[in-house]
This record gives sequence, structure tokens and C-alpha cells, in this order.
Amino acid sequence: MKKLAVGVCTVAAVAALTIGTKKYLESTDKKVAELEAQVAFMKEDCVPMRFEIVQKKDAQIQVKVLMYDVRTDQSVGRTGTFTLPGEELHVDSQIIKLSDGNFIFFPCGLYTDMMAMTESEKLYALYDENGFPSIYSASIATRKDGSEVPQDDRVALGKELSGYFSLVKDGGESQSAEQYGTAIHDLKTIAQFKPGFVYELLCHPHTGGIEIKKAD
Repeated sequence: MKKLAVGVCTVAAVAALTIGTKKYLESTDKKVAELEAQVAFMKEDCVPMRFEIVQKKDAQIQVKVLMYDVRTDQSVGRTGTFTLPGEELHVDSQIIKLSDGNFIFFPCGLYTDMMAMTESEKLYALYDENGFPSIYSASIATRKDGSEVPQDDRVALGKELSGYFSLVKDGGESQSAEQYGTAIHDLKTIAQFKPGFVYELLCHPHTGGIEIKKAD
């Protein structure tokens, strides 16, 4: 998709849901810390998702969605096209805090002012690779310095990320003595948008914040 000039969006609402996120690793605390550090991003922001407003007509919005690797910015997964009734587009994401200054993001769903949140078009299938969130593929393959992650660590980190992804997808609650986490539904709304424009979900891994902006 063509990237376009920077713009701004309005914030609709933020609803928080606290869930217990248990560890999916049988490892020492030190090992867990190393793996969580691997998910910490080199950049102050990343873009796991871009979407194009294909058409807005007769109280309907047609949206084309693509997912991107948060580290390499390369397209991953599958492309989805959705036609939704309404005038305003809501983008729902879930955010999990791993530790202070380290957050991971999962684009969740699309819905409009004429749809209930429970009727949202889910986005998980676009980047679900056998239970692993493909937007984090590069995060388990290479370290911040560019060196390759050892296979055992790669498997362990993949298992941990898949565990968080599963909790978010299932909407379930799980508790562990080792760790508790917070999954936050962050809703953003685009009321003033134009067909043919591409928007991006801009995430800030060190603060947990999210914006929607017109792509460059």
C-alpha cells in the first residue's frame, strides 16, 4: 500500500480489563528476564498494522488491512478486506505490559458507530501462524545488535509470545504466582477520513500508548 502524509485522529474511549498472564516458560527468573528483554524494542515506536479506507459510501466503510513485523516493518500474514456499516471506524487493540517500559501490542478488531464492540471484525487471524503472532517474528530471530538468537531461546520466546497471544484471543483469565499482567483494550476512532488514504497503528512500546495516523 502507498504511504501518505501524516495526519491525526481522535480518541474514542479506553476500556481496561485486567487479566492474570501466566508464564508459559519453565525457566529461571533470569532466563525469563532475558526473554522479555528480547521483546523490548530498539525504537520508540513501531507499526504492527496499516489499513486503507477503500470506500466510504451509503453508510458503509470498506477497509483493507495489512499486518507488519514490528521490528523490520515488512508485511506479514494475510491481507483482510472488511465492509462495515457505519460512518466512524473504531480500531481496537490489546496491550500487555511485560514490565515497566516494555509493552507488547495485539491489533484486535474493527467496528463502527453502528456496531457493538462484541460484533467487531476480529483481526487475529490475519497474523496468527499456528498460534504465534507473526508481527513478532523478527523479535525472536535476532537480537538488538543484529546477532542471531540461539534456537533454544528462540523456541522459548516464541512459546511465551504465543501464550500471551492465546490469552488475548481467548479473552480468558489466568493467574500465576510468577507474574500478573494487564491487558488493555485501547480504542481509537477515525471520524474524519478519506477513501484512498492509508492509516497506520502507531504503537509506543516504552509507554504503552497507541495512535492512528495517516501513513507517510
